[in-house]
Amino acid sequence: MDWLRLRRNLSDFFHGMAFGGHEKHLRGQAADLNDLFMLMACMEMFGLPNPAAFYLLDLHPYLVEEFHLWHRRMGFDRSPLATFSCC
Repeated sequence: MDWLRLRRNLSDFFHGMAFGGHEKHLRGQAADLNDLFMLMACMEMFGLPNPAAFYLLDLHPYLVEEFHLWHRRMGFDRSPLATFSCC
């Protein structure tokens, strides 16, 4: 009984030594993405302009191509959005 507990504790210790730093980094990234999502959602809810919209204009040509491929893959002949036509 004690050997099983010792083996499990050693396994947990070595797992923490091997992957602990990486898991901490991933948890930090997830928290940052959650914070960004909450900021964007609250700004949208209060009607404030999105500060990233200006920077997304540079990506518009690439987004049109990707959006066209996406809606064709989903089975739509034309764009499902009236404000975002690509065909």
